Parts: sequence; C-alpha cells; structure tokens
Amino acid sequence: MAGRGGVDAALAWLRRGWPVLLVAMLAVHLIAVVLRRAAHPGDFDISRELGRRLLAGEPLYAGGLHYPYMPTAALWFAPLALLPPWLGFALRYAAAIGALWLVLRWCASLAAVEVGRRVLVGALTLGLGAHYVWRDLDDSGPHLILLALLIGGLLAAQRGRTAGAAALFGLAAALKAPNALLLPFLLWKRQWHLAALSLAALVAWTALPALVMGPASWWAQQRQWAATALASAVGAPQPGPRASEARVQNQSLRRLLSAASPRGAAIVPAAAIALLAALAWWTRRRPAMPGDAARWLAELAALLIAALLLSPVTWVQHCVLALPALYVVVARADALRWPAPVVAALSLFAVLALLLNRELLGREWYLALLAVGLHTLALLVLLGLLIATAPRASDGAS
Repeated sequence: MAGRGGVDAALAWLRRGWPVLLVAMLAVHLIAVVLRRAAHPGDFDISRELGRRLLAGEPLYAGGLHYPYMPTAALWFAPLALLPPWLGFALRYAAAIGALWLVLRWCASLAAVEVGRRVLVGALTLGLGAHYVWRDLDDSGPHLILLALLIGGLLAAQRGRTAGAAALFGLAAALKAPNALLLPFLLWKRQWHLAALSLAALVAWTALPALVMGPASWWAQQRQWAATALASAVGAPQPGPRASEARVQNQSLRRLLSAASPRGAAIVPAAAIALLAALAWWTRRRPAMPGDAARWLAELAALLIAALLLSPVTWVQHCVLALPALYVVVARADALRWPAPVVAALSLFAVLALLLNRELLGREWYLALLAVGLHTLALLVLLGLLIATAPRASDGAS
C-alpha cells in the first residue's frame, strides 16, 4: 500500500508540475540552440536553402545538396525562406512542440491508456526518448512534425476518414521516401481502398511542385532525385551520398553491416529481406479498421523502426520516429504492472539511447560507439521489445 501511495503521490506531482518543468527545459534548450546556431548552422539552414532555391527557380541539388529531399520537401520548406531565419526557426520549433503534444495525445487514444495513467506513460516515453527529441529540436523538430502526420493519418483511418488519412500518409511519404513503406504495408493488410488513395495522394504531392517550378524544371529535378536515391537504395551510391552514408553518425543497419567486414555490403539485401519477412509474419493477421487501434499503432510503430534501420541514412535525430514504439511498450508495461523482463529491456534501451552520450563519454568514445551502431542496437532492442509486448491482433474484416 505504501508503494502504491508513493506512485500516486508521484503522479499527482507530475500532473501539477510537468507543464512548468517542461517549459523551463524547453527555454534552456532553445537558448542553447540559439547560441550554437550562431556559430554552427544546421539542417534547418539546408531546409531553408532548398525552399529559397525553389522560389528563386534555381537548381535544387547544385553544390552538394543530395537526394534526401524531393522537390515536394523543397516546397514544404519554402515558407521558411520567406521569413527571417530566427523567426522561421522559432515558428517551426513551436510547431514541433505542438506536434509532440499531439503525438502523445493521439498515441494515448489509440492505445486506450486509462486517463489516470496517461501522464505517467507520456512522461516515461518522453524520458526514454529525450535524446532523440532534443536532437530533432536542435533543428526545430522537422521529424516531430512528420511523426504527427503519420500518427494523425492512422487516427483518421481509425475514425473512418480514409481520404484524410491517405492525404497525410501520401504527404509523409513525399517528404521522406522511407515512409513509402506504408504502401506495401497497407496492401499486406488488405486495406485496398486506403492503399490506393494513399498512392494517389503520394503522386499528387510529388507533382505539386510543378505548379511553382514549371513542368520541365520539376521533371528534370525529380528525375535527378530519383536516380540518386535509387542508386543508394540498391547499394551503389553516387560519390556525394556515399561519403555521407559512410559517416559513423549514420545509424542505419545498412551502414553498420557494410562497415562490419569487406563482405558486409553483400549481407545487406538478405538482412533487409529477413527483417521485412519477420515483420510480415508478425503482422500477418488482419485487425479490423476501424477497430483494434492499439494493434494498428504497434504495427505502424514497428514499421517506422524498420524504415529507420533500412534507410540508407539514419541520423540520431531521425530516431525520434521511434517514439510511438516507446509509447506502446511503456503503456503495455504499465498495464502489465511492470514485469521484470520488460523493465530490464527498457533499462538496456535507456543505457544505449540516453546514458552513453557525448557529454558523459567525451567525443572520441562516443564516436567509437556510434561506429559500432550504438543507436542501431537501441532500435533493435526496442523493436524486439515491441514485438514481445504488443497487444495481439484479432481477425476482422476490412
């Protein structure tokens, strides 16, 4: 009883104090980011430059800006180029905080977490994913916004708003190509209508920049992006992307296997097929939609981790897309009264993702751990834990 009273007291404190604590942490972080950006521009500036080039009619990929972003992303970034850098950064930072709040709220709804437990589950999820959240917010949180599109699409699908879900899924895939894994996943789940509309939305979002760039310019640069991205997808990247993909900061499974041995690159296709086959087997049942929302959230969370592992490039800030997986695992652990094996696995994840950081270890040791896939291992641990603890699927009609 005393232990339960302690938990209740902690929950009461969290409900009262978390807004003040969160605002204080965000204020400190934002000040640190502003000071850092004064000397070291980051990905936000690349995004803004892509948007500026689109509006100015300049080639998007000249001078070393490589394949990660399609022209659709340049159009998405274009409003940033119309604002002073500090204002654009502040507005997207605020949007990312709102997106994070929506993601946690929507995950709670989809996972059917009891209202009285949502503060605890959300706080633990944020705590375990804090390193990834802060890293993404260093560049004003673009992946938090992307994550809100994906979870919002799932929520819309669960509520029977298929067109809205398809629009969000298509936009997410157009902004980040690995999210296109959603399309074969929806076909595998026999969500024919949603898959067809999502594909149509992806095509529409992809072609939308032609209205600004002109059809000829858009087509030439879309083809350039596609050729570069395809070369990386098949393991034969062009010189610029090759150097980027080989950096130890790249935490994709592909980079780790390729760097492990001279024959490592040959293992990559087999490892990708094995991972996708394992996920296909795990998701072989067809939960109803709408219905079985918790299972759909778990399966989407697993798909996002697979996309991170199989992408040619996965920087640490990209790992914020693992937040739904963390939420599902923490919610299930709380519902099961924190079984010891789950606590042990979450503790291992916390060590890998939180404690083994640059500030604690120093730059050289941290880079050495990144070279052997520190966050790759963290993602694999989380994926295994998600599969082991996720709610079961019940058969249902589409």
